[in-house]
Amino acid sequence: MRDYRTGAGRQIRVTSVLGKGGEGTVFHVDGDTGIAAKVYTDGKHLERREKISTMVASELHKRSTLVAFPMETLLGDRGEFVGFTMRKVGGVKPVHELYAPGSRKIEFPKVDFRFLARTATNVARAIGSVHQTGCVIGDINHSGILVSDQATVTLIDADSFQVRSSTMVYRCRVGVGEYTPPELQGAVLDKVDREPSHDGFGLAVIAFQLLFMGRHPFAGRYGGQGDMPIEKAIREGRFAYSIQRKAETRMDPPPFAPTLGDLTPDLASMFEVAFQSNPSLYRSRPSATDWIGALSRFEAELIPCRANPAHHHPKNAPGCPWCRLENGMGVTLFTASGSSTAAPSLGNFDLTAAIAAIDRVLGPGNSPDPAQVIPMPSGMAKSRTAKEVQQRRNIRRLGGVLVAGLSIALIAGGLPFAFVGLFVAAYLFFGGGGEIQQLQATKARTESDWTAARREWDLETGPMQFEQKKSLLRTFAGEHRELPALEKSRLDDLDRRRREIQLQRFLEGHLIARAKISGIGGGRKEILSSYGIEDAFDVTYQKVRAVPSFGDATTRKLVDWRESIERKFVFNPSAGTDPAAIRQVRDGIARRRAEIEQALARGPIELEQLRSHALTARSRPTQKLIEAFRAMKQAEIDLN
Repeated sequence: MRDYRTGAGRQIRVTSVLGKGGEGTVFHVDGDTGIAAKVYTDGKHLERREKISTMVASELHKRSTLVAFPMETLLGDRGEFVGFTMRKVGGVKPVHELYAPGSRKIEFPKVDFRFLARTATNVARAIGSVHQTGCVIGDINHSGILVSDQATVTLIDADSFQVRSSTMVYRCRVGVGEYTPPELQGAVLDKVDREPSHDGFGLAVIAFQLLFMGRHPFAGRYGGQGDMPIEKAIREGRFAYSIQRKAETRMDPPPFAPTLGDLTPDLASMFEVAFQSNPSLYRSRPSATDWIGALSRFEAELIPCRANPAHHHPKNAPGCPWCRLENGMGVTLFTASGSSTAAPSLGNFDLTAAIAAIDRVLGPGNSPDPAQVIPMPSGMAKSRTAKEVQQRRNIRRLGGVLVAGLSIALIAGGLPFAFVGLFVAAYLFFGGGGEIQQLQATKARTESDWTAARREWDLETGPMQFEQKKSLLRTFAGEHRELPALEKSRLDDLDRRRREIQLQRFLEGHLIARAKISGIGGGRKEILSSYGIEDAFDVTYQKVRAVPSFGDATTRKLVDWRESIERKFVFNPSAGTDPAAIRQVRDGIARRRAEIEQALARGPIELEQLRSHALTARSRPTQKLIEAFRAMKQAEIDLN
């Protein structure tokens, strides 16, 4: 414990360490649970005195409750400036522990996607509150944003913010490359006056990571030559998820990642604008206020997934993205620990009664011959083209007869060379077949069109769709009967794999983000996370080597780290089967049972709809069918 005096003359005593960083240490304050004290330890405290004094004099801590602003300056034994007091923030964790699926299972096991969307909105509110004070954050990054289990957000490291006095701008001197906008990449940051639009880039990155399961918007596979690390991709505007500029960015997102199509259109457009390629347009980025509105609307439009209530997605989404990604990756993104994620059962579901109800619905029977349903076109006659062909053919034949008669007369008169005329006559009489062949080709084409139109008619009016649906429902019924045996088989398999599962849980508890691995810094960790490699269990040589910019040497370092973790594992044979694995199996079976029961319960209604539609459609031939029939009949008349 140590005593300090505040600039207002109060005596305080610091006790245990609350947190420690490169600049200083944050302590609990004895007798006051509402404040903490930060004491600088890097020897640069005097450089910060005027800036902190300005922030305290401006009473910024009274103007935003979402930021741990300095409240009072802190003085040492000789009255020298050593730090400051600030509001204590408890029960919170860095935002990256929430948006990364691996750490979320550990730190936020009960949250769903709505929680992430609400957190993104609250991050925008917190950053907006900073701008309302006239400050600019400058160094937005994942470690300076803390989240509670209620999705409330607090910003820390406020002493690094840019703040103005009447005569001075105290700049933010630092920045994390993965959150620095393109126009400031490579800049000397302590010589730059930051603007709220610069913060707009970092805010967009954090919001993207929250909504995209920790993926960084500029981490992906580059289609050009060489590596494309995140900072370079930012500088060149290569937003990996862009739809509007995909050809320009030459980037593909990592596999099994959400897409902009999984968002609402206005939110997707916001990300496109925030990550546009022209740095000179940075002032057009969405502001914190813009993000608050868009993210609030996005959260309001989320609906629960029919298959898994732990999943939520926008109403406009083509399907549940989380089901799609979980099925593709073979992992659980939202564990919903402590409660079943199964869809609600129908209660006292009677499988025998459901099958009987399905069987009672009779099919529509075979569809009638459409040629008998379509009225025969009246008043049809040869087309003008066919008449002209027939006329030319008759003239040729008449000419052939005349030439043949003349030739025979000449031959009889002693002119033997007149036999040549017979060849001419034959050509005139039997020639001109090309035009007839064209009419025959037209007839063949119309018959093909009629066959295709009839096939569509049979599909719509016949029993095929009805029978396919009934067959699918019977398959569901058979699957429903087998679910208890399937659940037992999977639980038995879990028991056989106890050691394997214990090892997996052990490895999953060792997060790459928290590890110190030679050659694997923050940028590489962001790339690994974007490719779904977050913990020791995720690390295999093949998976890591497939990540862009990870060569053999770097991959081997990660594999060596995993192997060093694995050597520490000790199997506990007395421990039962992992409860989380059991719950996952049972929830999966329960979800499937609910899906099947709902499908079987809807079955009779849907079958009746198919039957009714088929019967009704038989009295209303489609225009395509009628036109195909008329065209075929016209072609037949033209050839007669």
